[in-house]
Amino acid sequence: MELLVKLIEDFEDKHYQLNSSTPYSRLLHLMEARGLQQADLVEILGSSEIVTKIMNSELEITKKQAEDLGKFFHIDASLFIY
Repeated sequence: MELLVKLIEDFEDKHYQLNSSTPYSRLLHLMEARGLQQADLVEILGSSEIVTKIMNSELEITKKQAEDLGKFFHIDASLFIY
């Protein structure tokens, strides 16, 4: 029985890592779930250049942008901050 529990735990650790998501991956998931494109975030994030840099992981989401995204998606802004 102990061996079976250990094997299950090892499998879950390898394939179902909790808290492995990032602010970027959360944003992508929310966009995908709502059928949004990068252009839909321009008004929220400030410019198409900023959106592109965030989507290319060249720029982190600021606290203000996180708050605006939180309001837009009706979720806690902390999900967009490291």
